Amino acid sequence: MKRAALLLILASAASVAQAQLLPVPGSQNPDWVLEKADAPKPSPSVLPLSSNRMPNAAQKSITSSGNRHYCWDAQQQVAYEWVSQPGQVAPDQRVTVHQQRTGTAYVYRRRAR
Repeated sequence: MKRAALLLILASAASVAQAQLLPVPGSQNPDWVLEKADAPKPSPSVLPLSSNRMPNAAQKSITSSGNRHYCWDAQQQVAYEWVSQPGQVAPDQRVTVHQQRTGTAYVYRRRAR
């Protein structure tokens, strides 16, 4: 019994110690601060978007061009864009998140430690 409780405590402490790599709109993002959210202006001439604008994209695949990185999360229907330090893939300071269902663009800044 004590061993199971100890394992549970260690597992929860390990998950808290890990940093959150990318923010998710509409959820708690302890490592990120929302700077700006731009909702699109409705236009009567625009056709409604399909539910998946990138149907052939692999789930959570990262593509890179230099130190600029792009990631598509098909399950959450969000596209990420960020700049990293040279030789790194992890976001440096800011991440732009495009929520495909609503068309809203969010800009997150990494929380100061």
